[in-house]
Amino acid sequence: MISGQIYLSLEGGTNPIGHHPSSKSWKTFASRANKFILETQEYVLQGLDPGGFYQAIWSRDASYILKDWFLSGNVEGVLRQIYFIWSHQIEAKKEEKLVYGRGSPEMNFSSEVANEDKLKEFEGALPTTIYHDGFSEVYGQNPDIDSTALMLSATSWILVRTLNEEEESPVRHLPERPVIAAEHSSNYVSALLSKVGITDPSKVSDFVIPKMLKAVCYLISRDKDKDGLLEQNHNEDWMDTILRSGKIVYSQACWLLALIDFTALLIKVRRERDAKKLMALIMETIQAVEEKLWSDNDRSYVDLQESHEWPYRMLTQDVSLYLVAITHNMITNWQDKKESEKQSIQRAYVRAIMTLNEMRSRLWKDSWPLVTEVELRATGPWILKPYEYHNRTFWPWITGIEMMARSRFNRFEECNILLSKIAPDTHQHKHAFYEWINPITDQPNGAFPFRTGISSVRIALFDILEK
Repeated sequence: MISGQIYLSLEGGTNPIGHHPSSKSWKTFASRANKFILETQEYVLQGLDPGGFYQAIWSRDASYILKDWFLSGNVEGVLRQIYFIWSHQIEAKKEEKLVYGRGSPEMNFSSEVANEDKLKEFEGALPTTIYHDGFSEVYGQNPDIDSTALMLSATSWILVRTLNEEEESPVRHLPERPVIAAEHSSNYVSALLSKVGITDPSKVSDFVIPKMLKAVCYLISRDKDKDGLLEQNHNEDWMDTILRSGKIVYSQACWLLALIDFTALLIKVRRERDAKKLMALIMETIQAVEEKLWSDNDRSYVDLQESHEWPYRMLTQDVSLYLVAITHNMITNWQDKKESEKQSIQRAYVRAIMTLNEMRSRLWKDSWPLVTEVELRATGPWILKPYEYHNRTFWPWITGIEMMARSRFNRFEECNILLSKIAPDTHQHKHAFYEWINPITDQPNGAFPFRTGISSVRIALFDILEK
C-alpha cells in the first residue's frame, strides 16, 4: 500500500486505485459513455484532418484520430495512413518543401523555407502539418515534440495490436467490431478504395520501425542539457499561442508515452536490445520529472518555464497527460527494477492524487475545466482576449485526457462531471463537436466538427470502459 490510497499491481502493469467507485456513479458514467460512443461513431471516419476549416493533416491530431479509427474497426485505413504519415518524416536529402517558423517569436512569426542544413537539424522529426499541396510545415522554430512523440506512441500501440491480431487469425485482419462510417463521405470511400500504401501489419512495421528509431534519436537531441527532460522553444506544442518554453510537463508526457508504446512494439518484433535502451529512458524521464517538475508549494506538477512572459508557475490542464503516461501499462519486469526506480514510480502515484486535487481546485471554474489557471499575460501570433482559444477556455480535446487521468484513479464522480460538460444531456454534442468553448458565455468556437476532440473523448471512454 502507498499512503493508504493506492496500490501497485506488480504483475503485468499498473493499477492505481483510490477507492472502488459506487455502483450508482459507475452506472451513470457507463451509460453516458456508451451513448456518446454510439452517437458519435458515424463522424470519426470522415477524414484524417482535424475537421472544420482545418484541411491538412496534423501529426499530433492524427495520432488520436487514427487510434479512434482502429478502435472503430477501420484497420486497413489506419495502416495506409500510418505509412503515408511516416513517408513525410523530415529527411536531410528530401526534395519535399518544408517551411518553418510561422509560430515563433524568435523568427518574428514569419516562415522560412528550410534549407539542407535545417533539414539535417530536423531530421527524424515529423512535421506539424502535412498539406495536400505537396509541402509540409514545422509551426515553431523547431519541430514540436508532441507531434512526433504522439505519432510514435499511436503507431506503436496500433501495430502491436494488429500484429497480435495477425498471429491469432492470419486470414482476418479486421477486429470483430464493424466499421460504421459515413458511407457518403468521398474522403472515406476513396481511402478505402485506394491501393496506395500497404496494409500488411508486418510490412508496415518493417517500413516504420527504422523511421521511428530515427524519431527517437531526434527527440533525444532535444534534451540539450542532458538532464533527462526535453526542452522546447515558444509555441512548440499543442497550445501554439501561449508562448511557453522550457521544460514542459505535457511534452515530457508525450515523450514518455512514445517510449512506453515503442518499447512494447520492439519487444513484440523481438528487438530486445533496442527495447532495453528505451526502458532505461523511461525511468530516466520519470525520475527527471519527479525531481525537477514537481512543486511542493503547488502540490502538483508544473512547467519549468524559461521565458520572461511567465513570471509565475502556472498550472495547466495538460499536465494530466503525465498522469495518463505513468499509468500506461508501463511497469514491466518490476522485480528487475532498482529500488530507486520503484520509489520514483510509487512517489509519482502519490503525487498524481495531489495533482488531481489541485487541478480541480485551481482549474475548474463552476465545474468548467479550463486549460490555463489564470489569464495569460502575453500571447502570439494570435493576441488572445480572456476566455479566447487557449486563454482560460474549455477544450473537449484535453478534457478527454483529464477524464482518462481521473479514471485511472477511479474518480468516476469527477469523470461524470467532465463528461456532462463535454456532452450535456440537453444537447448531446453541443460542446463535444467544437474546438473550444467560452466558459463565461457558453459560446462554442473554433473548428466544427473538431474531429480531434471527438476522438480524444472516445478514446478515453474506450479506455475507461475496457478497464
